[in-house]
Amino acid sequence: MRHEDEDIRSLLTEAVPPLSPPADRLGAVARRVRRHRRRLVGGSALAVVLAVGLAVGGVQGFTGGRADPAPPAATRPAVEEPRCPTHLGQFPDLRSAPYGGSEPLVPEGAVEVTACEVPATGSARAGLSGPRVLTVGVSDVVRVINSLPPYPTSPGSPSPQRSGDDQELRCSFVHRDHELAFVLRYPDRQPVTVYTSANCGVAVSGGRGRGLDFALFTTFFDRYRAQLVARTPPETIPTPTCAPSIPTSRLRLTPDRSGLDDRISTDNPGRSPQLPTRLVAVTACRYEVGDSLARLTGQRSERLDAADALRPTVNAAFDRARTTTCGGYPGYPPPTAFDSLLVADATGATAEFWLRRAPCPALVSGKSSGVRPSAALVAAIDGLLGPPGR
Repeated sequence: MRHEDEDIRSLLTEAVPPLSPPADRLGAVARRVRRHRRRLVGGSALAVVLAVGLAVGGVQGFTGGRADPAPPAATRPAVEEPRCPTHLGQFPDLRSAPYGGSEPLVPEGAVEVTACEVPATGSARAGLSGPRVLTVGVSDVVRVINSLPPYPTSPGSPSPQRSGDDQELRCSFVHRDHELAFVLRYPDRQPVTVYTSANCGVAVSGGRGRGLDFALFTTFFDRYRAQLVARTPPETIPTPTCAPSIPTSRLRLTPDRSGLDDRISTDNPGRSPQLPTRLVAVTACRYEVGDSLARLTGQRSERLDAADALRPTVNAAFDRARTTTCGGYPGYPPPTAFDSLLVADATGATAEFWLRRAPCPALVSGKSSGVRPSAALVAAIDGLLGPPGR
C-alpha cells in the first residue's frame, strides 16, 4: 500500500465515531428479574396488610371496636338486700323443724350479720332497738351458729329436751315482747336468716333446727360493742346531765313500772357484768324529795379515766347482790334521801341508776328489781357529791 492510501484510511477512520460495544443482555435480564421479584414481594406484603386490616375491621365492625370480644358471662340472679322480719308471725313453725344432725346450719363466707329485735304479733315496736349490723368478727358468729347443740335443752336444764323417739318440743310460756333473729349477708348468695326462740331454747334456719346456746348472743354483742367503740370517738360522746326535777310519784313506783333508761343493757343482754364497756362520762345527781317533786340540789361529772374508775364499783354492786323490794306498789314508799347516777360508755350508750338511801336502801337499774347497794358504791357517790345533808 502506498503512502497516500494510508493517509486516506486514517482520515476515514477518524471521521466515523467508534461503534458502541454490544449490549450486556445478561445484566439487563438480571435487573428485570430483580425488579419483578420486588414487585411480587411488595404486592404480597400489601395483600397481607390489607387482609389483616380487613379482618380486623370486620371484627371491629361486628364487635363495636373490640378486637377479641369476651364470651358472654352467665347471668346470675340478683342478690337481695338483707331484711329483718317485721313480727313473730313470720317465724317458721318451730315444732315442725327437724332437730339433730351435725351438718352446718348456715353457709360459711358471710360478710355481715344483722341482729333484729322482732316484736310479737300485734305488739308495738316502741322501746325496741333497730337493726344492729355487724361487719367485724362475722366468722366468729357463723362458727357459733354452726356449733349450736343438735337438740334443744329444757329451760334451766342441761339435758336435751328430746332425742331418738322423743319428738316433743317443750317450751315455756314466759311473755316476751320480742325475739331475736340474725340475718346473714353473703356477697354471692341470698341472705340466710336464723330465727331464735328463748322460750323454746331453739334456733331454726332453712327448715332445720338446733338447740340455742346463749353464746350466740354474747358472741354477737361482744363484737358489736367493740365495733361501736372503734367507730365512736370519745370526744363525740356527751356528758349526761341531771334532770332538774323528778315527780315524787315516779319514785314510789316499783322498778318494773318506772323503767329507768338503760340503753347499755340493750347491747348487753346477759348483763354480766352490768357495765361491760369502759365509761367515758359519769354524772352523779343529788335530789331533795318533796311531796310532789324531787328537786336537784347537787351534781358532779367526770370523764374518761376518772369516769371509768367508777365502773368496777358499779359492777361489783350488782354481782351476786341480794334483791330488795322495799315493799310493793302502791305501798312502795318514796325515798327521803335519793341520788341518781348517769353513765355513758365508749359505745355512746347511756344508763341511769337510782340509789334510794332511806328509808329503804335500794340500787335500781332498768326494769330490774332493786338490790342492796354496796358500801363501796355508796362511798364512791359520796366521794363525788359529799355526804348526804351537807
